[in-house]
Amino acid sequence: MIELKDVSKLYNEGRPNEVRALVDVNLVIERDKVTVFKGPSGSGKTTLLSIVGCLSRPTTGRVFLGGDLVSGLPERFLTEIRRSTYGFVFQRFHLVRGLTVLDNVMLPAYPLAPPHAELRERAMARLESLGLADKAAMPVEHLSGGETQRAAIARALINDPRIVIADEPTANLDTALTERFLEIVAELRAEGRTVLMTSHDPRIWQSDLVDAVIEMRDGRVVGEF
Repeated sequence: MIELKDVSKLYNEGRPNEVRALVDVNLVIERDKVTVFKGPSGSGKTTLLSIVGCLSRPTTGRVFLGGDLVSGLPERFLTEIRRSTYGFVFQRFHLVRGLTVLDNVMLPAYPLAPPHAELRERAMARLESLGLADKAAMPVEHLSGGETQRAAIARALINDPRIVIADEPTANLDTALTERFLEIVAELRAEGRTVLMTSHDPRIWQSDLVDAVIEMRDGRVVGEF
């Protein structure tokens, strides 16, 4: 379970261009569920997920993971939590051009220093499960949009995270690829993973596999259903 208590996030604090990205957010996110954050651009969805995923800290308030306070931990501990607990699928995927699909998938595991043969086998198994094994040696810039997304998902899963965070994962996908993405989300849920997503896409937040939808506006949670 993830809990946020009175979480606010300010950028450029104390300056004329100060931005209140989050305002007094109180929220409980259940484990082993699919939760979608919806709302217009600038509503605070991405900022909230960056704080939940230990990518940034709240300006005020506290964040708990499994009952443990994490928002005040030193950076070295947050880094370890990110590696061991979270897998991230970014909106623009952030795969490294010039590297192969396989190398991109293995990249997040290198700091954990597993044996290379074991890591390669694990990465190939992820690519196989996502229908990309035949693309393993291909430079990522040669992939299609749907293949790029699946490669990003394989990379997010390489360290076997309990929580998968996806920021606008279907923003540039057609209906068929969106449906395939939802199938993958269903598989992750069946594996017992917690999936958190932001989305403008009603095909996502109206899906039957979604357990909770959190609506945000102007940095605040305005609805839960």
